[in-house]
Amino acid sequence: MPYDAVLFDWMLTLAHYPSPADHVAAGLALVGRPAVPAVVADLVARLDAARHDPDVIAAAQVEDTSAVRHRAYEDLLHARAGVDRDLSTALYDLLGTPGFHPPYPDSADVLRRLHDAGHRVGVASDIHVDLRVHARAFGFAPYVDAWSLSFEIGVQKPDRAIFEHALAQLGTAPERTLMVGDRASHDGAAAALGLPCLILPAPAEFGPRGLERVLHAAGLR
Repeated sequence: MPYDAVLFDWMLTLAHYPSPADHVAAGLALVGRPAVPAVVADLVARLDAARHDPDVIAAAQVEDTSAVRHRAYEDLLHARAGVDRDLSTALYDLLGTPGFHPPYPDSADVLRRLHDAGHRVGVASDIHVDLRVHARAFGFAPYVDAWSLSFEIGVQKPDRAIFEHALAQLGTAPERTLMVGDRASHDGAAAALGLPCLILPAPAEFGPRGLERVLHAAGLR
């Protein structure tokens, strides 16, 4: 086998992250407001503009290093975008819930096949919630050997410490561990430690993720 382990990013790699418009529409529905296209588009534009605010940019550098910092970041973002408290709470409550981030149709099968073939499997994610809960909900839990979650270890990508933590948990050498993700700027940072990286473009829509590429890289196809 070319690799002893495969390390995955989570959001937009194994599980879907809905579009900003879908997120806003779902938040409006939670507070009982109609998701009128013009209203959704306005909110999306305001949130996008707020992400360019210097204070929001600074908060984003550490947003996933703890649950508290993540909430502070989202509250700041919503405040700068002029989002009212009820809608802000609804938008936040959607983030990090299994139902809002469904697994891609090919995720479970690829993880299972890697596990059954003797590869160790890990997850390295910038996240503010315990993804083990998601893994149990999706039936992934038996196939994941190691977790490197930013909010638990206090660093987020591209900090190399998140990958070092994952390697220690996996017990594998960098050159024998494949990193799979969707962002070269973040997941690709694992290459600085010697991990080969497979970067899959983030999908615009929910559907099969194309994770058969991982099986090919691992010598299983």
